[in-house]
Parts: sequence; C-alpha cells; structure tokens
Amino acid sequence: MIGQQSTRQLYESEGPKGFARKVCHLIGVTDEQGRRYRHPSGRPAWKKPRDSKGGELDCLDPYSFSLKDLAEATLGPQHKGESLMRSPLWGQVLQHQRAAQEEHRPIMEDTGAAAVPPSAFADINAFTSVVSGLLEIEVMKGWEFPDFIMDDIMPERGTRMFDGRKVIGTGEIGDQAEPRYPGNPTKRAGFSERWIMQPRTVELALACEVLQETVYLDLTGEVLERANNVGYWVHRRAEMLCIDHFLGIINNYIYNGVSYNTYINAGYFNNVIPSNPLVFWEQIQKAEVVFRDMIDPATGSRVKITPDSVYVNQELLYTMQSIVKATELEFRGPGGMTSQPTGGPPPTGGQDIRKFGNVLRNYKIYTSPLVYQRMTDPTGLNLDAAHAGARWFIWDSRSPPFHRCVNWPLRIQQASPAQVDLIDRGIVLFVKADLRFVPMTYEPRRIVVNYLDAG
Repeated sequence: MIGQQSTRQLYESEGPKGFARKVCHLIGVTDEQGRRYRHPSGRPAWKKPRDSKGGELDCLDPYSFSLKDLAEATLGPQHKGESLMRSPLWGQVLQHQRAAQEEHRPIMEDTGAAAVPPSAFADINAFTSVVSGLLEIEVMKGWEFPDFIMDDIMPERGTRMFDGRKVIGTGEIGDQAEPRYPGNPTKRAGFSERWIMQPRTVELALACEVLQETVYLDLTGEVLERANNVGYWVHRRAEMLCIDHFLGIINNYIYNGVSYNTYINAGYFNNVIPSNPLVFWEQIQKAEVVFRDMIDPATGSRVKITPDSVYVNQELLYTMQSIVKATELEFRGPGGMTSQPTGGPPPTGGQDIRKFGNVLRNYKIYTSPLVYQRMTDPTGLNLDAAHAGARWFIWDSRSPPFHRCVNWPLRIQQASPAQVDLIDRGIVLFVKADLRFVPMTYEPRRIVVNYLDAG
C-alpha cells in the first residue's frame, strides 16, 4: 500500500500536474507527457513505464493505492475535500477533462476555458486524473480477458452508419479475355453489381461510480474490482454476440437482396460437412477439398481459398494440436489405396508406407468455453455434449468470413454528474465503458463447419 505520507510528499514535490502525470505514467495509462496510450484500432491501451535508459519497469499495482489517502493528499482534509466534491467546480473540471480526452491532449492541460480558480482546478484535476487512471487500467484489464477470441477471428471494419447500409463490391471479371485482331478495339471488362447488407449496429455500455463514501471509507478494492467487471462484462456481451454470428445462431448474410444462412450444405454454396469428425489429417484434407470446390457466384469460376485457422472445443484440442504440431506425418495404405491410420488394422496385400514433413503446421488453433456454452445452450444451438464437443470449424483468416463493423471501438470516458446527483447521491465521478458495433457475415464461402454426423 502506498501510504498517505509518501503520497503527500510526492504531490508537494512534483506539484499537481507533475503528480498526476507521474502516477498515471507509472500505472501504465499515459506516457510521460500525460497523453493516453491508444491501440491501433483507437481503443485505450496500457503500456509498461520506462526508466531514463529506456528499460521497461513494472507498473504500479492499482490496488496499492488508497482513495482516501489520494483525496487527503490532493484535496486536503476530509471536510475540505467533501466541500470541493459538492461544489459546482467539480463538474466543470470533469467536463474539461472529458474534452481533453476526446481531443487526445493531456488532461492536466489548463486551457483557461473553465471558470475554475487555479488552485481548485489543480487539486481536483490531480485527484480525478489519478482515480480515473486507476479505474481505466482496471477496465482495460477486464476487457483483455484471455477467453475472448472473437476480436481476432472477426477483424474490425470502421463504419459511419448506424442503421445498416449496402456494402458495395465488384464481382469477378470472369473469362472475358479474347483475341484482338489488328485495328479492332480491346474488349472492356464490365462490372457486375455485387453487394451485401450491413446490419444495424448496437451500443453496449456500462459505468462504474465513485461516491464520496467510497473515497473516505477507503473502499479502493471494491471500486477497482467493479471497474474490472465493467470492462469484462462489456466485452463479454460483445463476445457472445460475435459467437452467435460465428455459430450461425444469428444469420445476417444478405447478398444482392437475398438472405442466406451462414452455413448451408446445398444450393447457393456448400460450407457444411455433415460427417467429418476430427481424428487425423484426412479430415482437414476433406475440408480443404470443399474449399477448392467453392464457386464465385458472379462468374461461376472456382474461388481461391487457403484455410489457415481452426476452432475446436476442448474435446478436440489435443487431437488438433497433435495433428498440426507433429514434426512429420505418416501415411499407410494397401498398395497406395485408402489410407489407414498408424496403429490401425494391417492392410491386406502390399503395404504402402510414406513419411513426410507436416504441411499443416501453419494452422492457428482457437478454443473457448464460451463458444461451447452457446453450442449447448437451449437458446443457442441446443446440441448435446457429444455433438457440441465434436463440432469444429476451419476458415481463411487472411480473407476472413466475418467482420465487426465498428462505429467506435471501446471508449473509456469520464462523465460529468449533474449537480442534483452530486447533492443527492454524493457521486464524485463515474467512468463509462462503451462501444458500438455489429458482427457481420462477410463471405460464408471462406469458412466450413464439420459435424460429428448428420444430426
């Protein structure tokens, strides 16, 4: 625990602005200039601080802080701090900080826009900057729960539309090349209309409040745990929505105005193998043959698809790892006919034995208990344990079958509670996590699902 005396000494030696910047940097939420870190997607990120020589340091543990000690070190004794928290100045500082975050400038920078006395501005800003930084770190840690895999499977595509839109594309040219004789014009390649429909995006949001009682009863652990849960549950709700699209529980593929299920085994395309339980490399080869036979709807020609990713449940995880991580594969068959797994019944007649390097080692394996849950849920696929455990998926991640259409990625914002809330409920600040997006089936021909049997 970082004590009140050391907190006060740091505050007095660095000053309000230096104190806030230093603490936010050491917990990993900002750089040394007080600028928030950002992920390439635009959502908040955190990094380990660095020393003067550029070496990485361990982040300070948010749980080592005391909200009460922070308040008394920055705002003064309890009676003075409570008075500041109840004053109109508090909401003005929070509004200033939120504007600074949206403009990606240091939140301790005083533009003079708010009618706040300099000393009060500095004290309030220092306290709320550090507390919001502590909460922000915990929100991000909750967001980064390792069982969440859909952000990787469904890459992000930015969109400015809320209510859905046509995603326009051009079809393949097809076999239109022809001989050109002297004096004749070159044939022009025409464009065929091709579009799919983006569904309406949805906003997911949750907030964590900090009350005056929370600060002065020193319930730091409870506040940080609540912030961690905010990040976890917002991301979990987004993850479950993506999983339902991945499994085909929700089907939103609309091609040129016609709706199709994500997985079908006859008709416009075929990406279902009803009886292909995963045992050996032969099952992967069978799925790859299905990809080879995919047809472009605009031209009727074959589509080049090279799968490189698989999803399996825990029942098949080690089976898949043994296939893709083996140093070599072995083929045994009677005279080069039907293959037999090693250790199977001996073939009759001459035996054909071949050993070769593992060509499947580039496959990336995914697994998640949440996907299995939605397979067995009555509101999901409602499969029994045997069929859920044996179902597996294979797809091309370089041209992914799904996308997340995102209006804005995860945002972590300070909100400015109204004066009535400050007086009635004693809210000091609250941190809100939200995002607006929708999963979208982009090209179902690039994923194949494999069943235990036709059931």
